[in-house]
Amino acid sequence: MNERDFRREVTDRIIEMLEKGTAPWQKPWDPSKAVAEMPQNPTSGKAYRGGNAVHLMAVAAARGYEDPRWLTYRQAQAEGWQVRKGEKGTAIEFWQFPSGAAPSEENEPGAKETRVPLHRTYTVFNAAQIDGIPEHTARSLPEWEVAQNGERILAGSGAAISHDQHDRAFYNRASDRIHLPPKAAFADPAAYYGTALHELAHWTGHPDRLNRETLTGSRAFGDPNYAREELRAELASLFLSAQRGIPHDPEQHAAYVGSWIEALRKDKNEIFRASKDAAAATDYLLERELRLERETSEHVATYDADNGAVSIVEKNTATETRTLLEPSAESAQLVQEEILDGVVDGKPAPNGAGIDAAKALVEARLGPGARTYEAHRDGGRYEGPVIGQTGSHWIQLLTPRAAAIHRLQDIAGVEVNPDRALLISYDNERATVAPARDSVSRDPFEMER
Repeated sequence: MNERDFRREVTDRIIEMLEKGTAPWQKPWDPSKAVAEMPQNPTSGKAYRGGNAVHLMAVAAARGYEDPRWLTYRQAQAEGWQVRKGEKGTAIEFWQFPSGAAPSEENEPGAKETRVPLHRTYTVFNAAQIDGIPEHTARSLPEWEVAQNGERILAGSGAAISHDQHDRAFYNRASDRIHLPPKAAFADPAAYYGTALHELAHWTGHPDRLNRETLTGSRAFGDPNYAREELRAELASLFLSAQRGIPHDPEQHAAYVGSWIEALRKDKNEIFRASKDAAAATDYLLERELRLERETSEHVATYDADNGAVSIVEKNTATETRTLLEPSAESAQLVQEEILDGVVDGKPAPNGAGIDAAKALVEARLGPGARTYEAHRDGGRYEGPVIGQTGSHWIQLLTPRAAAIHRLQDIAGVEVNPDRALLISYDNERATVAPARDSVSRDPFEMER
């Protein structure tokens, strides 16, 4: 299949889905299936990007695949897995320029280059088409974590945001400011952050940031650049959803569907350009989020589960100490003296180790029916004060009716301060503990308004 056939095929599929209202970004994105669920290759561990990502999302939506993993026939065979007989593969494209640059999935044909680029198409299969591949378990995000993820991205961007509208949400390019209704005007945190992050995607196109032509060249509602810019913001919202579990609301942008279809019919490369720009906007926002976390942490303690070592880095001096630590008396101290004494609200406090003891302590502190979340050790992020401890777990307050439980062995040697909220993050089963950005316990009710 040559380049023209491939891009025309992808574009025609997207147009057909737009006309039916079934394109990936036209349906509310389910946050319970969105975390780290960009289309990905399980053998390389890398996510597909740009136009390939949108194309694979579209195929998955059309065929009902919920598994995000895609790989070639040979890659499956090398792992001892087998593509079922009769299954139809999906084409993706691969570009490599002879100037020494790394291979890319998202370069555009016609780019200025003195030598001819290498272009190939590959056929990949979804994990749902393959026998023997291990089952994929999608992580789910509770509402409070959606709110935390959204708030961190907004704060990390540094964007100026005013909550001064009644029922409108927009980015003003002249003042470089985002305008939104108050949080209370939204049905839930997901609706608020989905809308806010769509406008934040527009914000990334400012000349002082990504200098995106579709934003800087837009003159009025209805012009071609305006619709193309809205497509980029919608795709960025989709990509953020897939990586951070933050839903987007497609209904408020339904007015642009006709313009998107017209733009795609005129240029088969437009969906690939839009996807590339949306990926750049997503990367820009997530990089700023991570940078803020690094810059605002005075001390960061990282626990290595392989050898029990705790690395403590002080921001001001950039010095690092690495020490094997056993949980000290201080680290085992509970925040509330009444729990230390074995009493909660005049009743014996739950004791012992294990998940059941941790859940019992959560209910004792927060009341019957309080929700308990076991920390996801492969990528979870939790913010709030530590309010208790059992023989094997920390209890961290997330909302007035919900708490996370962390294994003590993952966070050994870290002191608990009842006046300071902690940010506990996991990556590949390793925990990082740092003070929350505001350095004091946050009002947990803010997450539920």
